[in-house]
Amino acid sequence: MGLIITKENSATPQILNEKPLQFPIFKENEDPNQETDSSTLILINDLLREAERKMRIDEYGQAEEILKLATDFGSPYSASKLGYMNLREWNVSLILGILEDLTDLYRFHFDYQRDSLIWNHGIKVMKFIDNNLKDVITLTNKEIQKIKALRIHIAFCLALTAEIEGKLTGDYKEAVNFYHKCEKVGPCELKIADKLVKKAHTRFRLLEPRVPRVLPICATCRFEAKDLKTIWNLLVCSKCQTVACCSRECLKNHLKFH
Repeated sequence: MGLIITKENSATPQILNEKPLQFPIFKENEDPNQETDSSTLILINDLLREAERKMRIDEYGQAEEILKLATDFGSPYSASKLGYMNLREWNVSLILGILEDLTDLYRFHFDYQRDSLIWNHGIKVMKFIDNNLKDVITLTNKEIQKIKALRIHIAFCLALTAEIEGKLTGDYKEAVNFYHKCEKVGPCELKIADKLVKKAHTRFRLLEPRVPRVLPICATCRFEAKDLKTIWNLLVCSKCQTVACCSRECLKNHLKFH
């Protein structure tokens, strides 16, 4: 259970997590196929080196400002590093700002195939934050709203990732589950997060019909469909709509029970 540190008249409560944090390491130039402007990439790496130097001499305030600048240039590592630094004291407001920027990148700027390394690293960052949020206890309604907003952004990005993967595999079940999770968290009375909740509701309604609603096992002969194409070829009983059959003959035999 996390420890809570509150200050009188403090606008931003801070929550300290007892667990030692281990964060995945990532370099901006690890992906040789990433289409990034070379001058911007050089600038980002220079900023990262300077931020590391500042942290080694305990000038964390200046390091944080440098990382913010690198984040503005589109560095997901800098954004995640800022999140990691602030997770140690759970500056929820700053983490929320970072996740809002990351969500915007996922929705409008990243390409899943081209930016796969950055994309997957960002997902690891969000899962890391989400797992640590489970130990958080908040005291104020304002802080609860921000925690809810964090969960909304994380669930939406996970849903977006699952939806893109679903286009490749034809399986949208995970995407539907994450969009539904996003809906269940909100609204939180924070404008950006609440818009995502409405968007998640729309995506859920569009994708939910693409997910089979019955077990992929024939109710008569117990044949189990393994691949998605075979699953969609199953015949759902029109009377009970709770089971499926692999053939018209099996369906006919099942209908006798009705």
